[in-house]
Amino acid sequence: MGKVFSRKLVSIVVAGLLLFSASGAVVNAKSKEGKKQTFRTEQNDRKGGITYNEVIVPRYAKEVRLTGTVVIDGPELVVSIPGSKNITVTKVREKVWTYEAVVDVSSVRGDVEYEISAYTIDDNRKHTGKVHSSARTVSQKIHVPFITSTVAENTKWVYNPSSNQFILTYDKVENWSVGKPVVTAAQSLAVSGLNYNVKVHDTTLVIPIANVDFTFSPDATWKYDATTKRYSATVNILITDSKGNVRKEAVTINGLLPGQVNELSYPLTDRYGTITKKAYYTAPAAPVNVVVDRLQNLSFTLVQQNKNQFKVAASYQLVHSNGTIEAKVHYIDGNFGNPTSKSKNPSSRNWEVAGFVYKITVNYDAKNKIYYVTYEDVSKK
Repeated sequence: MGKVFSRKLVSIVVAGLLLFSASGAVVNAKSKEGKKQTFRTEQNDRKGGITYNEVIVPRYAKEVRLTGTVVIDGPELVVSIPGSKNITVTKVREKVWTYEAVVDVSSVRGDVEYEISAYTIDDNRKHTGKVHSSARTVSQKIHVPFITSTVAENTKWVYNPSSNQFILTYDKVENWSVGKPVVTAAQSLAVSGLNYNVKVHDTTLVIPIANVDFTFSPDATWKYDATTKRYSATVNILITDSKGNVRKEAVTINGLLPGQVNELSYPLTDRYGTITKKAYYTAPAAPVNVVVDRLQNLSFTLVQQNKNQFKVAASYQLVHSNGTIEAKVHYIDGNFGNPTSKSKNPSSRNWEVAGFVYKITVNYDAKNKIYYVTYEDVSKK
């Protein structure tokens, strides 16, 4: 009996030593004992790999699905993606797993990175939850499209003078961080004509200026054309624009009859329309053709320039056909020669004034030793 008891005790001790030796191989994954076949994977093995699938995020996406593949040895796979939800893991075949996770991108604009890690745990009750195989963490970057700017293009303005408002029509263009812009055509907006600019989305537009109304000045400046026997009238118009400013412009109307009430119709045009208004002005009577009937009180004065030449000053009055009298005093052009000298200037010449021609002569009275001027009307000869 004693010999048999001894054999059982030895067997128990040896079995205990073997169990202790096997547990130590699992903890120290790189030890030689780890190469032995056991019912579990080798603990802390870092030979796993993660491959993620590229994701193209659609515009306006609220959530995105991240998927990929993990190649790793182990009984049960755990995939961790911070910020994700609803992670599912599927074993495809030995050591190959796929994962799928949903991430919320509703508040993300542009690039965002997600850290993806994976490891296996022992499904044995004694070692539940302990990491056996793990993979190097990878970072997956995705781009969440966002609107970089919203601008107004192809702008058109239509003006309503009665309300002093512009109707702005434009194309709404959304520019995105990726992809082509989104164009929404023919948007419209009412804008007050009093304002100078308006902000439409990300575009600041200058509001045009349009004519609202104008008035005629009460007086006109008249100019008579003797050839056509018509008047032209120049009047001022006071223009009020959509900003409330008033400016003055001169307008000339031709072909108006003398002595009559004439209608002046003027169209004020800008790029937004035409305002036509009328005014009535009485033109002056046609002017009478006033001519010089005669010269009267004609006299001359000699002014000696030197011993050989004289200047002759003429003084006279022009009597016009309308009864007006105009007094004139001036020198006759050119010099007159001294009749007693060998001057190259003649002492006589014809002088024309107001259609009359006079022969003017500088004379010398040798007896009295004086110079004097005589004249003769030669215009009627």
